[in-house]
Amino acid sequence: RFIGNMAFAISDGTVTLMSDFPYESGYSRYMSYAPENIRSGTPTTLALITHRHGDHWKPALFAKTNWQVAGPNDVIASAPAHRVVPLTETRTTFGPLEIERIETPHADVGHYSYIVTWHGKRMYFSGDTESSASLRAAKNLDVAFISPWIYRAVVRTNHAVDAKRIVIYHHESGESIPECRDRCSVPRQGDTIAIE
Repeated sequence: RFIGNMAFAISDGTVTLMSDFPYESGYSRYMSYAPENIRSGTPTTLALITHRHGDHWKPALFAKTNWQVAGPNDVIASAPAHRVVPLTETRTTFGPLEIERIETPHADVGHYSYIVTWHGKRMYFSGDTESSASLRAAKNLDVAFISPWIYRAVVRTNHAVDAKRIVIYHHESGESIPECRDRCSVPRQGDTIAIE
């Protein structure tokens, strides 16, 4: 379920992965959301955060949940130690999820892009990085969640995204991305997609 910005609630009914959520609603002109979106319908939830900017991470909102969190050092420093899932340099296991962190540049803050393997599905999350190198290096993806600027950079340089499906996130509400066709989609807030 697309919450807004780079926030998706992805669930298999037992575990929920929250990408870049909870964030500050409406921060820096980006998407707002209703407070009831800060919920999970499963006993185990992981907030997987790419970086500490307010449109991706709000520690005070996280404190109101019982979720666990993984992310760069300046993200996890603001969370209680017992709720932090430390990420190794290679792969980290969290229940059925295998998380590969990829250090990527963004605005001189700690920033990770991720490849998450879950029930045999490989998902890539770009975060706000300005570099498409890790996306171009990723192979055999089922879904690539990428920003409009990374998508446009890849299209402009005639590189292919090795993914069965591309989902654009961190777009402005109602933004049109005409280059996004075929296996590419631009969700509206509240849209639900199936990862097959």
